[in-house]
Amino acid sequence: MTHTTLSHRPSVPRSPAVTGLAWGFILFALATLLLVILSRAPGDALAMTLGVDSSSGGLTGGVAWMIERSTRVASLLLLGALVTLGLAVALLRRLPWARRAFIALMATGFVGVLGGAALTPLTFSLLPDTATTEAVNVEDPVAGLIGLLGGLILLATLLTALFAWAGWKLTTPAVRAEFERTPLPAEG
Repeated sequence: MTHTTLSHRPSVPRSPAVTGLAWGFILFALATLLLVILSRAPGDALAMTLGVDSSSGGLTGGVAWMIERSTRVASLLLLGALVTLGLAVALLRRLPWARRAFIALMATGFVGVLGGAALTPLTFSLLPDTATTEAVNVEDPVAGLIGLLGGLILLATLLTALFAWAGWKLTTPAVRAEFERTPLPAEG
């Protein structure tokens, strides 16, 4: 009876793109976890970390207001960060299932960013009136709400491009080879 064991293919080099992608998402997940933990801390730890002045009536005050009052959003962020962290570590370790799971994460992120961009007007409608009134400066619209919306559109475009690129990169033959395991005959 022949006994086989599963082992990584030793001749396949590790792609720097996959390693960089994994480390980038590890750092992103850790930063998200830190922000969620700070939002749960007593007092104004999150506001101080973000440099938010709640008396300013600015958009950052509105965002902080939403974070402080939204347990569901914080729970979803926590869950997403933990899943992302686990998948990124598995991707870094080149576990066979991690590539497919990370592709699914990138597809979910792609759809999520597009959905988030569609919900942006709703988010701004939930801000206190003082935040939106002071944010729209007719003399300098780039400094206010219009500039922020433009920045959000740019960020959404960049994230969508990142998710699309990462999903594509993880399907290339060279990267697939890094994650495939081949049976090797047992010694002796």
